[in-house]
Amino acid sequence: MNREIAGDVRFFLAVVALGAAAALFYDLLRVWRRFRRQSLFMVSLQDFVYWFLLGLAGFSLMYYYNAGTLRFFAIGGICLGAYLYMITFGRFFVKYCLKLVMFFTLPLRKGLLFLQKRGKLIKRTWRTVREQKHYGRMDALAAKKRKKKDRT
Repeated sequence: MNREIAGDVRFFLAVVALGAAAALFYDLLRVWRRFRRQSLFMVSLQDFVYWFLLGLAGFSLMYYYNAGTLRFFAIGGICLGAYLYMITFGRFFVKYCLKLVMFFTLPLRKGLLFLQKRGKLIKRTWRTVREQKHYGRMDALAAKKRKKKDRT
């Protein structure tokens, strides 16, 4: 096989792998977003960083293989790699990866929920004790006033 053609085949396989890796990383981002709700600003920031890093990876790959020249089949290869990932692993990845994350973080989430409920109970008890002290002082002041009033 001609050396130039072999280099183009390696480049095409590299961009297909880049497309599949890009789709995988975006699915990981989707799992994170489903595990922990994000604000619109954070979602936008995450998307910006994702696309910036993907553009940087694509440019560096093209620079390494083609001295920076853009070839149409490179863009097609990235799309093909992402499509192949989506029809094979991508259909199941987000669903089952989220279930695994939820399973492995269950003790941590239960512990945090327990501490949160315990903290609310302690806070409520402290507020009740503080109010009772306050009412106790008010009752003592009222009793002093009544004694003074009764003496006169």
